[in-house]
Amino acid sequence: MLSGAGYSHYEISSYCKDRYECKHNLTYWLNRSFYGFGLGSASYINDMRFSRPRRLKEYEEWVHKLEDGLVVLHEDISVDTKDMSMDVVMLSLRTAKGLDLRGFAKCFGKSLARSLCQALRQYVESGHVVVMDDDRNTLSYPEFELKMSEDNDEMGNGVASIRLSDPDGFLLSNELISIAFGIISP
Repeated sequence: MLSGAGYSHYEISSYCKDRYECKHNLTYWLNRSFYGFGLGSASYINDMRFSRPRRLKEYEEWVHKLEDGLVVLHEDISVDTKDMSMDVVMLSLRTAKGLDLRGFAKCFGKSLARSLCQALRQYVESGHVVVMDDDRNTLSYPEFELKMSEDNDEMGNGVASIRLSDPDGFLLSNELISIAFGIISP
């Protein structure tokens, strides 16, 4: 209904008119750094997650320490490579643009990118996962199979990205992302 009214389904839970995507939400979906301010707010900077105290008294103490030059990170959590790769997969597959496999392969390895594609094969065949080439043209299942079978150093010669179909793939997003997580962290 919204698509018919000129709205695009740019992320799993949001529609918009062209050029009116929520930049705030896209910061999260694209796994970019962000600052949070206020009680219990979270930030993600330089691959590190941290949050402020959740209770007012603790927050006031934290602010006083901050004013005195003592930077205290509450719940400081460094994000390791495995967690980062899971974040990239989950966040990317929840957008209409999908997962850039070449970028993923560069950051986390070609073998892992290939394994993700292999694990999602049946969903490519069923149409829940869409495979695209470098020009963002959709590859058919036989084209995908052929490119994934080619023996080369590239991440499936011509397989550049994957995304979930709209609406069927988005409706199975939790299952498909869980399958990907099982490959990343068996």
